[in-house]
Amino acid sequence: MKLTCSRNSLVEAIATVQRAVSTRSTNPVLDGILLRANEELVLTGYDSETGIEYRMEADISEKGSLVVPARILSEVVRKLSDNHVYLAIKDETVLVVESGKSVFNIRGYAADQYPEIEFFEDETRIVLQQKFLRQMINQTIFAVSADQSRPILMGINMIVEEETLTLVALDGFRLAVRREAIPGVMANVNIIIPAKAMGEIARILSDSEEEVVVSPSHNYIIFSKEKVKVVTRLIRGEFLNYRSIIPRDADSSLTIAPDVLLAAVIRASIMIDTEDRKFPVIFNTPDHETMTIEAKTDIGSAREEIPVSLSGEKVEIDFNPRFFIEALREIEDEQIVMTFSGSLGPCSLKPEKGEDFYYMILPLRR
Repeated sequence: MKLTCSRNSLVEAIATVQRAVSTRSTNPVLDGILLRANEELVLTGYDSETGIEYRMEADISEKGSLVVPARILSEVVRKLSDNHVYLAIKDETVLVVESGKSVFNIRGYAADQYPEIEFFEDETRIVLQQKFLRQMINQTIFAVSADQSRPILMGINMIVEEETLTLVALDGFRLAVRREAIPGVMANVNIIIPAKAMGEIARILSDSEEEVVVSPSHNYIIFSKEKVKVVTRLIRGEFLNYRSIIPRDADSSLTIAPDVLLAAVIRASIMIDTEDRKFPVIFNTPDHETMTIEAKTDIGSAREEIPVSLSGEKVEIDFNPRFFIEALREIEDEQIVMTFSGSLGPCSLKPEKGEDFYYMILPLRR
């Protein structure tokens, strides 16, 4: 392999694929990035579950491939002073990196030791704007479970039906649902994607109208945008039917600005420096025109009143403030509807109009 390329482009490519490089693998090859020079330079990172491929332009005079330790390669390229970089392989497993007056020799591994990764797209293709998918992931991923004894809940449920894409996450204490219309897509999909992979995909996607192509299959799913492809294995099993746990009726409801509620909960949570269940944030409606947000701990107390228009029964209910903060931060609507199913039932957050999102949060029992 012999080629020249832009340092800036190479830095971006390495940073992208390095997200999938294994950090705790017993196989040292997976600590590296696969470089392949053919018609273009292709970089690949893989951790046995998720793979990222980045294609970039390069002036290639000799084809070749090599696996190079990711951390060393990243440090070297980022610290080069010249934007013109020359790469070559010598002695079969040594990568030569030259730029300006700097020369590095990095010992790597033969490319045939690197696992084969399938980046072939399936017949099912879902095309949508990057900003929508990025937003949908960010608006659900915080509700994914971290409980390794329930691996199915460590992923995001992707459902495609009736020209609608739905992402669902739940952890036993809260539920996050985000929907987006995708006109013309007739596929029927119901799969579980690892949350770790979805988090990396959200970071790679841009907040633009440029397209991303989603290609799900039985065992894996591929996300393709511009120069980048991400493939990840799916979590096997059947996700919980989220519709079955959504309350059909509510005892109380009110309309509120999510940013106002978020600010009040954040201020109250200043007094709560622990996840201990005995220190919740308390929502109370002493009358039908006021809701108080209150916290009482060993540190002190906080209380704030918010004007509301409550319909139905008054409530006094305890919540983990983090669950509300993480949901409210992702809501962009000016007004939302909050519903309560008594003082022991869940609280639901949904748009004032439409069904783009739905959040459900269980209270803490006193």
